[in-house]
Amino acid sequence: MKPRARVVALVVVGLALVLGGFVLSTLHAAGAFSTLAPHGFERCARIEGFTGSEDAVFDAASGLVFFSSQDFRSVQAGAPSPGALFWWAPSGGPLTTLPHDLPGAFHPHGLGLLRLADGARRLFVVNHPTPTSSQVEAFDVIDGPALKHVRTFTAPEFISLNDVAPVGPEQFYVTLDAGTRADSLGRAAETFLRLPWAGLLWFDGGKATVAASGLRYANGVAVSNDGATVYVSETTGRRLLAYARDAASGALTLRVEHAAGSGLDNISVAPDGSLWVAAHPKMLEFLGHAKDPAHHSPSQVLRVRHDVAADRLEVVEVALDDGATLSGSSVALPLPSGQVVVGAVFERHALRCAFDAAL
Repeated sequence: MKPRARVVALVVVGLALVLGGFVLSTLHAAGAFSTLAPHGFERCARIEGFTGSEDAVFDAASGLVFFSSQDFRSVQAGAPSPGALFWWAPSGGPLTTLPHDLPGAFHPHGLGLLRLADGARRLFVVNHPTPTSSQVEAFDVIDGPALKHVRTFTAPEFISLNDVAPVGPEQFYVTLDAGTRADSLGRAAETFLRLPWAGLLWFDGGKATVAASGLRYANGVAVSNDGATVYVSETTGRRLLAYARDAASGALTLRVEHAAGSGLDNISVAPDGSLWVAAHPKMLEFLGHAKDPAHHSPSQVLRVRHDVAADRLEVVEVALDDGATLSGSSVALPLPSGQVVVGAVFERHALRCAFDAAL
């Protein structure tokens, strides 16, 4: 073989090895090689009446669960159907539409509920009025229940919002699940190459600033009960991160991160301070489920305890399903009764589960 031909051959082999290594790394990161042992979901009952229960919050004042609902397959098809919010009483009764007075298009995503100093409750909702835009809506919760729209928050930095965690009447953290716009050529590269272009934004009531950067598909965000810690989950990065929060400035300092080995979604904080996280243990199956309702995507529920003194996150798998009971879990919300509501991105039902309390 001539020297030039030998060089070309070596370059081709080298590129093939690099590409093969990247493919294997991507498959591993997506959970393609993991073995699942389903458990826990056999003690669940369906909550039906909507398409997509992407996020949920518990309103302690009324004892109700508020759901965010959107048919995301219609969004992917380029003809999004109207989204809605629902309320549901854990004591029994049907799922019911939560009325609101927001003018214009409403396509809800992540939710955050805050009890204000005067006792009023304010619900923050990530809204995508168009498939390529994001903003945050604030509503006051009134008896009925119903919602009264208070304000729409917009900022140039709101490229692709996912979840919101309020800390004041007009102050909140919001996840930026991508650093490139949905209609840009960079979005596909960012997603499939798992580029760290996502982050977390802090909105101080007037403007947005970057609170954390270098994340891979930042998804869920939650604030500890004492307001001292902000938790963020990554989906393609498969990490849970805990940041110390400066209450005066909103600035964050990374304290601890945990490699979860699963694509993490929304985070809920229980009264005892534990975190409940829904996850996608096999991301490629989730992508298949996004295109085909008959394609099952495993669901996973994790409970996390944060040992603040030791800067350690202790993670326990509470339940795992192969997707036959619920595909694509997106939120795990603990209730005062001890039960847990588990929602999903695309399914036409959520679940009310009685998981093993000893876990």
